Amino acid sequence: MVFKMAVNSIKMLISEENLIQNIKYLEKKYAKKILPVLKANAYGHSIEMVSEILYDNGYREFAVARLNEAEKILQNKKVTDSRILVFESIGREFFDVVKSNNTIEISANTLAELKEFIENGISPDRIQLKIDFGFGRNGIIQEDIENLKKYIEKKNLSFKGIYSHLYAVEYDEGAELIEKFTETVKYLGKERFQMIHIQNSVGILLYGNCDMMTHLRPGIYIYGLQEEGFFQEGLKQVFKLEGKIAGVRDVSKSKYLAYNLKTTLSENDFNYAAKIKIGYGEGFSKANEKSCCLINGKSYKILLVTMDNTFIEVDESIKEGDHVALYSDVSKVREDTGLHICEVLPVISSRIVREKI
Repeated sequence: MVFKMAVNSIKMLISEENLIQNIKYLEKKYAKKILPVLKANAYGHSIEMVSEILYDNGYREFAVARLNEAEKILQNKKVTDSRILVFESIGREFFDVVKSNNTIEISANTLAELKEFIENGISPDRIQLKIDFGFGRNGIIQEDIENLKKYIEKKNLSFKGIYSHLYAVEYDEGAELIEKFTETVKYLGKERFQMIHIQNSVGILLYGNCDMMTHLRPGIYIYGLQEEGFFQEGLKQVFKLEGKIAGVRDVSKSKYLAYNLKTTLSENDFNYAAKIKIGYGEGFSKANEKSCCLINGKSYKILLVTMDNTFIEVDESIKEGDHVALYSDVSKVREDTGLHICEVLPVISSRIVREKI
């Protein structure tokens, strides 16, 4: 049985047009293939929806952080001939899953992992080497590169790809990391790798035209999200978090709003409070308190976030059913909440319906 959305619910609208426009913009500007990153539920946009949109528009290669994210994509039988790179290490207990599914590509994050993959019959054209230059999260460390080269040459191995993570945002430091990565690829043998990639979204802005790289690996940029101080023109925001006012109460004679004294919520002696159907139970953090939302295009202050509802200080002009938009300007999210947009969207739960537009 299919149920329609509850009256005056909040939902997340996902623009197919803007998503594809962003990828095509990056492809054209930098003349590189794109490896879209869909980790963390496609940065909160819905990994199932985004992967299907990309597939329908001709894209067949994706990247995720964890194996279960790849498996979630593959629940959609429509996209089973895609190729999905998993960044994080795969435990031995999942080797059979990988070997039985040609769609999944895995990362060798240590030399020992690589040897284990090969010894257990995983084809090198299903493996990408991750190189670590000091980020410390994962990847084959510099001290192992010489032994890695010896092992590759001894086994005469060629791989699906090689990549690293560009973590430094200072231009000179980032350029130095790219140079180290380039030297490492040449040392190991560029011809052994079908894909070579290092630039994340900010890396694309600063170093998008590196000749060595075959692909760019954007995360936030394909969703039209931006880092403070690193604005990429030409990108359009893919999501809208919006809905309708679920109710308005005259609280002029009330001492409390929900569990809180009104005097603790606002310096104003407000008379009206509007309710919307989203709360921290949906991942809408209490950090949003004292930030603003748009109702009928006008800014109003968020007073209180509870588990199932959020209350907004309004005036007598606001009525049940009026349009409300949250995070309409993502550039203000950190200023308003103290949170990066990547800390905000991925935690919006499945109780908030994603709808393609």
